[in-house]
Amino acid sequence: MSIFRRENPTSAAPGGSSEPVNASQKRRLTHVAAGTRIRGEVTGPTELLIEGEVEGEIRLDATVTVGVEGTVHGPISAPVVRVGGRVAGNVVASDRVEVSPSGSVEGNISAPRVVIAEGAFFRGSVEMRGEEAPKQPADAEG
Repeated sequence: MSIFRRENPTSAAPGGSSEPVNASQKRRLTHVAAGTRIRGEVTGPTELLIEGEVEGEIRLDATVTVGVEGTVHGPISAPVVRVGGRVAGNVVASDRVEVSPSGSVEGNISAPRVVIAEGAFFRGSVEMRGEEAPKQPADAEG
């Protein structure tokens, strides 16, 4: 039994298929199943669905979804972060953060767009920075 699963592992045929070459072929998902606990740093380019527990920093180049039964103890950084479970740590997104009615965030949120649904729990501060705000210091330009 594997706790990590990759969606569409063999869909690498470029152009020769009659199926659309959009999200279905590009989407890869790492799934932390309910009852599973991971400790350490999680990084990479694939989407992450957490239905178990992660203790440590999460830095991804794709969407992070904390399912209703999922728990994260540590900071999360990704383009899009969706919280349906519990997060104890700061959340930074380059696009948006969504906290659903079942979601709980104890930490600061920083993103251009933030949605906190009615019924969600949130303790921290929200910084909604502009989409064009660079991640690097302004004086880094040459």
